[in-house]
Parts: sequence; C-alpha cells; structure tokens
Amino acid sequence: MKWIKKLFGKKEDSSEERGLKEINFEGLPSWLDTVSQKTSSRVEKDVSGLVKELDVSLLALKESNSRLAEAKVEGDFDVRAVKRAKSNRENVTKQVATLTDKIRVQDSRDFKALESFYGTSTQSLNTCLEHMNQSFRYTRGVFPEESKEVSESLASLGKVFNELGEVIRVNKREMDAIEAAHSNMNKVQGLSASITAEEIELESRNRRVQALKAETSEASQALEDFRKGPVWQSLQNLQTELNASREKLRKAETGLSSLVLPLSGHLSRIKKLHESSRYTLKPEVKKQLDICLEAPVHVNPSFFPELQIIFEDNALDMQTQKKEKALLQVKSAISNFPERKKEYLEALKEFEAKKSELESSNTGKLVELEHKESELLSRVRSLEEDIDDSEKKLTSLREELEHQKKKLLSNLSLIDSDLRVNFPSPVSGGQHEFS
Repeated sequence: MKWIKKLFGKKEDSSEERGLKEINFEGLPSWLDTVSQKTSSRVEKDVSGLVKELDVSLLALKESNSRLAEAKVEGDFDVRAVKRAKSNRENVTKQVATLTDKIRVQDSRDFKALESFYGTSTQSLNTCLEHMNQSFRYTRGVFPEESKEVSESLASLGKVFNELGEVIRVNKREMDAIEAAHSNMNKVQGLSASITAEEIELESRNRRVQALKAETSEASQALEDFRKGPVWQSLQNLQTELNASREKLRKAETGLSSLVLPLSGHLSRIKKLHESSRYTLKPEVKKQLDICLEAPVHVNPSFFPELQIIFEDNALDMQTQKKEKALLQVKSAISNFPERKKEYLEALKEFEAKKSELESSNTGKLVELEHKESELLSRVRSLEEDIDDSEKKLTSLREELEHQKKKLLSNLSLIDSDLRVNFPSPVSGGQHEFS
C-alpha cells in the first residue's frame, strides 16, 4: 500500500505525478480540489482493507467476549479465587461490550470523518483497557483460554487502529495543508476585494475633496471681494461710528454716575433708617432714592433738591462735618446733573440711532458668504479625515494580504514544493515562487 511506502520514505513524487509547476491564482480552487480528490482516493484505497480487518476484529472481539462471559470454571481453584474471578469477569465483559458498542465503522471515507473516528475509537479502546486491566489479572487465572482469546482480539483490534493511525498520520500534513490553503485563498480573495473597494472609495473621496477645495476657493474669493466692495465698507464705517457712539455714551454715563456715587453711602444709610422706621421718606422720594442707588442715570433731577432738604433735617442726626460735605455734593448734583443728564440722553439717542441703522443694514449677503465658506471648509476637513482613515485602512489591508499570501504559499509548498503561483495585478503585481 502507498501509505507503507510513505512510512518507509518511499513517497511518490507528487510534482511528477501531477505534472504541474506553474498556476495562476484563479486556478488554485480547481487545483486544490483535484489534489484533495487524489489524496482522498489514495486514503480511501489504503483504508478500505483496514476497514474490513476492523470489522473482522470487532466481530472476533464480540465472540471471544461472549465466550468469556459464558465460560465454566474448569479445574480445582480456591473458592475465593473463583468468586473474585467471576466478579472481575463481569467488569471485563462489560467494558469490552461497551467498547464494541461505541465503535461504529462509518461508510464515509472523508478524511476528517476518518480522523475523528480514529480519535474517538482509540480513546474508547484505551479507556476500556484502563478500566479492565486490574480485573483482567484475576479473570485470567480462572478463565485462561477465554481470557487469552479476548486479549488476542483486543491486540488484533489495536493493530488495525495502529495501521489506520499510520495512514492518517502520513496523509494528515497534506490534507491539513489543503484545508488551510483553501482558507488562506478565501482570505486573499476577500482582502483583495476589500482593497479594490477601498481604493475605489479613496479615489472617489480624493476627487470630491479636490472639487470641494475648488468650490471653497471660489467662496473665499467671493467673500474677499465682498469685503472690498462698497457695501462692506459702508458696514465697516457704520460699525466704527457705532463704536464711537458707544464710547461717547459710556463717558456720559460715567460723568452722570460720578455726581451720584459720592452720595451712595448716605443714601444707603437713609434707606436703612426708613426701613427701620427711624426716619420717614415720602413715597416718591423713597422711589427716587432706590433708583438713584440702582441706576442713577434714570433718577429724576428733582430728587436732589428733596435730598438737600433731608440732609438739612436735624432729625437725620448727621455729624456736622459729614452733613456739610454731603450738602456740597448734593448742591453740585443739583447744579450739574440736569446738563449731564441731557448729555447722556443725547449720547444714548445717538447710540440707539447708529445701532438701529447697522441692524437695518443688508448684512444677509455677508452672512450667506461666511456660512458657505465655513460649511465648505468643514466638509473638506471631514473628507480629509475620511481619506486619512482610508489610507490607514488600505495599509492595514495590504499588510494582511501579504501575510495571508505568505501563509498560502507556505501551505501550498507542503503539497508541492515545485509549484509556482502567479498572483494577478493589482493584488501583488507579480509572480511568486516558494521553495
């Protein structure tokens, strides 16, 4: 048998047998199927005789086991030895019966099924021998002939499994290599397809980003032209005037507040006295006092003469020096507040007018152009990030593709070391040879 030749180093030259030295990647599936079929046929041929031997061995084991189970005690044995032998015989015949029940020779000669059958069967055989070994020692003493038959049948069965194991061992490397090559080939095909799809997507993204950059450039130029035009200059002038009026208003408000600020301490004291009922203010005076503390620009100028009367009232119980200083500050307010209030109101009116003028100006075009430029720039950045991700993904896919091609070539070399495989462009762009 061919497996015996392989066992003794007389393996047939597979490359001569197949007569194939070079093949395109696309032809690998058919080639691998052919090799697999030839190997399977060889295995089936080598195994067919062993299967018959296995059936014969199993039948012989069942018959010898039956004879052992039915054997009568012949000879003069110690009663205790006979009793022990019969007890252990039950265990032996039980283990052997279990073994023969478990070993079911399959019709399929598929290598994987054969390998699985061999593995489970030899495990069952070893388990049987392990569980019956101790019992067999006692059984042999009383039932020597029947035990010898069982032992020889087990040995015959073991010999068949050893020969089957050799067939599997000799062909396993090639069968495993064929299976692994199929897996590697599928991965190479999948990776090549993924690379092609990713390259197409990358090319599309590059075209889109170039088109967007051109559109962005046009939008930026339109925005720049608008900012150099009369509408933008008018808006800029209005903004400058608004800023100037805002500063004028701030100074007017500061000047107005500066008349009231020195009096804030006295006003707070008067408010507390009123709230604690130690001094009474007229309702309108109390209202103006609150306004003066919170927003002095809105206070009525008539409040300050009323405040002067309050400071002059002895019931307020102020120190003479503080009272005199407060009266001077109030008189200054009475003299200057109306004019400064007028300046403030004029500045406020001017600011509001400039603000209204700017708000009513046509700024829609500017907003539209700025929004368009911003949106285009955002889309460009997003696409550039996608392009970067695609390039990284392509690098990873190409590295994995090369790894899978090497694994494929390595497995193919176990089948035929002289085989050359041509990988099509753009997968690798060239021919690969393994040794």
